[in-house]
Amino acid sequence: MFRNYFLTAWRHVFKNRLFSFINIFGLAIGLMSCMLIFLFVEDELSYDDWLPEGDRIVRLHSAFLSPDRPAFRTVSAPGFWMDALSAYAAADVETAVRLVRVGQTVIKDDKVFDEQITFADGTFFDIFKLPFVAGDAQSSFAKPLDLLISEEMALKYFGRTDVIGETLTVCCAEERQMEVRVAGVLKDIPRNSHLDIDMLVYLEPSIFDFAPNILKTWTSVNTLTYFKLKEGATVEGFKTRVYEWLNRESPFLKMGADAGMTGQPSDFLRPNVMAVPDLHLYARPDAGNFGDMRPMGDIRFVYTFSAVAILILAIACINFMNLSTARATQRAREVALRKVLGASRTQVALQFLGEAVMLSLLALMLGLMGVEMVLPAYNDVLGRSLEMTITSNTGLLALAVSVAVFVGVIAGSYPALVLSRFAPARILKANKSSDAEGSGRLRSLLVVIQFAVSIGLAICTAVVYGQSMYAQKMDLGFETEGKIVMRNFRAAPIAEQRESIGRELATIPGVESVVFSSEVPTDDNENNTGFQLLSSAGDASANTEQRIINYFSVDFGFFEAYGIDPVAGRTFDRSRGNEVIEAPLEDNSIRRSASVVINEMAARNLGFSNAADAVGRVLRAGIYRAGPYDLTIVGVVPDVHFRSIRFGKQPSVYFVQPTNMDVATVTYRTSDLPALVTAIGGAWRRLAPNVPMGMSFLNDMIAAQYADDVAQGTLFAAFSGLAILVACLGLYGLAHFTAERRTKEIGIRKVMGARTRDIVRLLVWQLSKPVVVANLIAWPVAWYLMVDWLQGFEYRLGHGYIFVAAVVAGLVALIIAWGTVAGRAIRVASAKPIHALRYE
Repeated sequence: MFRNYFLTAWRHVFKNRLFSFINIFGLAIGLMSCMLIFLFVEDELSYDDWLPEGDRIVRLHSAFLSPDRPAFRTVSAPGFWMDALSAYAAADVETAVRLVRVGQTVIKDDKVFDEQITFADGTFFDIFKLPFVAGDAQSSFAKPLDLLISEEMALKYFGRTDVIGETLTVCCAEERQMEVRVAGVLKDIPRNSHLDIDMLVYLEPSIFDFAPNILKTWTSVNTLTYFKLKEGATVEGFKTRVYEWLNRESPFLKMGADAGMTGQPSDFLRPNVMAVPDLHLYARPDAGNFGDMRPMGDIRFVYTFSAVAILILAIACINFMNLSTARATQRAREVALRKVLGASRTQVALQFLGEAVMLSLLALMLGLMGVEMVLPAYNDVLGRSLEMTITSNTGLLALAVSVAVFVGVIAGSYPALVLSRFAPARILKANKSSDAEGSGRLRSLLVVIQFAVSIGLAICTAVVYGQSMYAQKMDLGFETEGKIVMRNFRAAPIAEQRESIGRELATIPGVESVVFSSEVPTDDNENNTGFQLLSSAGDASANTEQRIINYFSVDFGFFEAYGIDPVAGRTFDRSRGNEVIEAPLEDNSIRRSASVVINEMAARNLGFSNAADAVGRVLRAGIYRAGPYDLTIVGVVPDVHFRSIRFGKQPSVYFVQPTNMDVATVTYRTSDLPALVTAIGGAWRRLAPNVPMGMSFLNDMIAAQYADDVAQGTLFAAFSGLAILVACLGLYGLAHFTAERRTKEIGIRKVMGARTRDIVRLLVWQLSKPVVVANLIAWPVAWYLMVDWLQGFEYRLGHGYIFVAAVVAGLVALIIAWGTVAGRAIRVASAKPIHALRYE
């Protein structure tokens, strides 16, 4: 019996090749898309789930709020907070650890490498139970400056993993070279973790004495601070303790009062604690993605992607069921003959169910093949290394099989339940197939749903892509072309030679200028301190309250190199005196003077409605590594987008502090860029042979800020295109079915005088109505979703763009539908009436 069912099914497939192809191919695309998306979702949801006791480990985040400027949010915390909170919340905290990540030069056998070294308190392995390849936590991480390296680093530097006792030269944690001994080898941390540690050093606090803003600070946020909670303690309970400490016992009570601030410390400082398993997907809104070890994910993207997967699969399933039920209505005579020959209703039902499940499983096989073919390109777009294997994706494969079987059962249920009950005498007497009452309206409804989803996805794709292009093409307020960024000037061997290296690089043909600064565009750093505006008369009693403002150290010629012209006053001038902030004096109570430039946003923040009014006024501040200064405002420059436009602009103060500048901007103009890069590399190797050269093109750095948005837009476009393709395949199948079913009607119309174009217009309009209705459904839904999504950008497309995208998407969908239907309609309408009237 089953052999007969199988043969009948295959005959039906090959007899109706077009319908079979559309059914199988459409469902295969849907299943492939769904599996690809859920591979990504599964990977995102797996972050840090391998970490023992991860739900008891929390990280402390910081957010600083200040009037008239965006909030500064970061994953880091001040160095003093760990001990203070551990003592205050002793009932909740079992232990804690600080991580300090520092870019260092590592030297081995006259070869130099840039590495990120993580310094950690000795309690690190009390919190993070990382596995070892060689050594153990007790003996290998027992004293200051013990070095642990990952398997990858061991192979990179030594070609093997049994390297305990080997040494590496590190430069320059204490502004000097240090020989460090490898005390153990860690297994490589899984990629699906927020941790990114290849070199771990036991923290000796004294090595950062030269930079008290790292560990010995209540305000500078330069440490990643983790707490392991006691059994029974909760994240919310510990967070409550943090705020109690902040508002009752912290030094911020006095700091706020001294700065003239009113209210509680939590009014301008908002710490948060978050469990480690939540960091990857939920920390971005809370911590701003500043300074984390690996790029954060976003739970909103996971939700969106999951919804897209479900919608595409729904379109494919609707398509499969729609065509299956439509085609099944043409098999009424087959059912009648089977029943006449003795087949029971159950046997007929099983035949239809089996055929539908067989087709859906065949679609699943093709979908799996498609996943294997597309996965490399998919990984390139996402920057992942996802794979589809039976062992690692058992759950996903089981779900895919279940979905395929379920779709097959649902698609086969109509013919199984409805056609199997037909009375043979009525069907054979009528000598025709039968379409159940209302099934045409159901199919039209399903087509409406298909195209509503497809059009909605197309609108969302256009908006996401448009916002990405808007961000990349927006005028940032400075020149971006012809800029090379060079780093590593903080390393001790060349810090003293920075100016001479800059002059040497400036002599290379094609180089127009070399200027130094503490940051360059795209650097996600913030350096904040309190600035107090003095009265014009210098009367201390008339001074305003302190304003927390971001500051940059920039070189003479920095604004000129970036094409930033002042709107009032001037920029820094090397020929003038009193421009530079010098190294600190032994007597830190002596107040000195220097010049500063501020941006327009800072001028407004300080209370100036007119930029020119700020010129000549004096700001009083304590400058890091310099001491107290009175800073005369000599100029006001426009606000520029040094960071991604997602974060907006910020009030900024610029001053010349040579000791705090470690990055160079090389402005060039040449037609032979490879020769210029070679010349710069040669000069660097000659002048700084023991320091690796960090060189990037500014345009590439700016584009990298929007890489996630571009990837998101690319994937949306790809999957939206697949959704539209599946919907159009279904529409074409229905057009073929409708034309075939109305063949006699078309013949009679032509006999009665109807022209070919009249018949084509009739068929096209009939199958276009569901697409028109789909537009009316898709537009308001897409509008609501995209308006909400755009709110996440400080600078964004206007609502008119969404309307235009909706109209274009709707028209394109309608044109595609016309093209899909018209071809079949023309072919049927052009046939001779005699053939149509003889059609059965």
